[in-house]
Amino acid sequence: MKKKIPLALTLCSAALSLSAHAQAPQQWKAIAFGQSTDLNFSSNVLPEKVGVNNVTIDGKTLTSEQIVSLSKPITIESRGGKIANSHDGLTFFYTALPSDENFVLSATVTVDQFGPENGAKPAAQEGAGLLVRDIIGIPRQEPLKEGYEEFPAASNMVMNAIMTQDKKDDYRVKLQAISRNGITQPWGNAGSEIKKVSYKEGVDLRESPAFRLKLERTNEGFITAWAPVGSEEWITQQVPNADLISVQDKKQYYVGFFASRNAKITVSDASLTTSAAQTVASKPFIAKSWPVVMQLASGSQSAGLNYTLQARANYDGLFSVRQNEVVIGENKPVKAGEMFTLPTTLKDNNSFQITFTPTSGSDRSPVEQELTVSQHKAAANSTLYAAANGKADAKGTAEAPLDLTTAIALVPPGGKVVLAAGDYAKTDIPLSASGLENGRKTLEANGKAVIHGMLLDGHYWTIRGIDITDKSLRIQGSHNLIENVTAYHNDDTGIQISSADKIGRPLWASHNRVVNSESYSNEDPGKINADGFAVKMRVGEGNRLEGCYSYDNIDDGFDLFNKIEDGANGVVVIENSIARNNTSNGFKLGGEGQPVAHEIRNSIAIGNHLDGFTDNFNPGKLVVVNNVAVDNQRFNFIFRPSPYGDAATQGVFSDNISLRSQPGKYDDAVVGNVDATNYFIEKGKSVNTEGKELRAEDFQSLSLPQPLKRNADGSFDTGNFLTKD
Repeated sequence: MKKKIPLALTLCSAALSLSAHAQAPQQWKAIAFGQSTDLNFSSNVLPEKVGVNNVTIDGKTLTSEQIVSLSKPITIESRGGKIANSHDGLTFFYTALPSDENFVLSATVTVDQFGPENGAKPAAQEGAGLLVRDIIGIPRQEPLKEGYEEFPAASNMVMNAIMTQDKKDDYRVKLQAISRNGITQPWGNAGSEIKKVSYKEGVDLRESPAFRLKLERTNEGFITAWAPVGSEEWITQQVPNADLISVQDKKQYYVGFFASRNAKITVSDASLTTSAAQTVASKPFIAKSWPVVMQLASGSQSAGLNYTLQARANYDGLFSVRQNEVVIGENKPVKAGEMFTLPTTLKDNNSFQITFTPTSGSDRSPVEQELTVSQHKAAANSTLYAAANGKADAKGTAEAPLDLTTAIALVPPGGKVVLAAGDYAKTDIPLSASGLENGRKTLEANGKAVIHGMLLDGHYWTIRGIDITDKSLRIQGSHNLIENVTAYHNDDTGIQISSADKIGRPLWASHNRVVNSESYSNEDPGKINADGFAVKMRVGEGNRLEGCYSYDNIDDGFDLFNKIEDGANGVVVIENSIARNNTSNGFKLGGEGQPVAHEIRNSIAIGNHLDGFTDNFNPGKLVVVNNVAVDNQRFNFIFRPSPYGDAATQGVFSDNISLRSQPGKYDDAVVGNVDATNYFIEKGKSVNTEGKELRAEDFQSLSLPQPLKRNADGSFDTGNFLTKD
């Protein structure tokens, strides 16, 4: 609620308690931390400003060790970082206060510069103002090393912030009270909550670049306030939960001034006063639960009288089924994500009512769906034939093929769709067309069948021998096998396993295998985001990539990116695979600070334009065994030190080889459990921990044959690659 309160009344309670509270000397410091505060943030920054994330007083830049006071104006400049939903990257001028103290922080904040200076539009992640956090991040590396990008830094916090109004221009801003809650670990939490409340929109910096801002902690919560310069009419916002900033560090918190992304401010007339706190305990944070989702994985047509109804849900619960108003299954317990199956026999008319009653989660209300099933007598065969010129009313024989969509809908569990050579439009395999655990469905090409994109929502499918172009093969179902599939010239990732948003982790795509498949020359319109293979963005356990080849893609060869907001993905296993000449990384094994113990074995990264094998900010206990990296343009191997633990908690490395045919700019950087079987680049030489060296001239070839062919068993014919002389 917006209120205009005289300044004297706003600070009355704090002033009364200050008289009895002894003031401790304040020690103010400067720090830059969090994602995008490194040298890699350069796309919309003037060349001379890349890496500038500084606090200056009297024109002198503060180091992280220097201690100063609030007596002089402070300039804070940040040419990187971001204000994200679940974490921050920023430049911070701060002091630490004990948790048993309240405070009032006030200052005049003048915006000197806001948003990109090279003509680019703002990202709406720019911000500056007053801030209190329960923890701060690890200081960014000084001096910065290329490749050592900074990890995310998540905390609970309250901001009194000047933020970009939108992405249209760099001179309009809004004043907001921003709070984040639900963070219990420094890499962030799924289900954390950020709230943004505006008390002034559309301020034109060209007319009003200066703001009077206050941030106060009380026993009950926080008060943010803004007033125009020269005015005592304060507009305030209330933020509850004073102990919000005592979660990760219960002894102290951090308060001060910040700038992020592309912002430069001058702080003047600053003051911080403290008082004894009698903090009112707030209720424990409970993440917002997902709504109940029930998915039917059975179709509305059947090839015979024997029919299996199946469904699953994102919570534990009970399934009940009525067929033509007759109960055929009642209160069958099923775990979240597990498939409920119920065999039945079809009648002349078949109306099913499926009811799911959750036994976990906050909402125990039953969810009901109806399904009408008919028998399609023309589809009695277990093998159906489809062709580009097939008909929906055909018999599904080789002589009278169906169209592909109809064939997918009609093929029975355990059956096969044989796809004739030809060119096919984008095709979906819906959830309702799922196979069974003991009755997989198969889509198999007979000749060169090219499909212009496919969404696989169904479960228990085998897709073999097809080509995918124009639009990706996207796998959102579980227990699928993708074999001998070739994806090329797609406008996004060639083959990707991901899940829809807001369905809950139990329904994430799981236990899919991609085997002996290739993905190449994929390129999105922005030329930045099309990988060869990706298993990212909400994936469960058991996904595997085996014998896959990714080359000439505009982004990564293999991408296992992970968003903080989603929580950690399941473990992905990559084996016997090759990434060659991709514009970014060969194998990108995670993202955004989420610890996941991915496994990669027996794989090759060669000639990729960034890194061969990279953790991509994954501090988890990766398993990296028997891999080879050759002539990647930046690092062959880069596994960074985790800010959340030490080497013992990070990856396990054995039998890996790093080689260069010509001297490179970078040595490898590997932190973890590294034994003497590894040969990494150190001081330009490939050596193990005992000092033994491998030389390029020890091998017949450091190049893979082009084109790269496969042996009869599907393995790669690598020729003389890495064969000893």
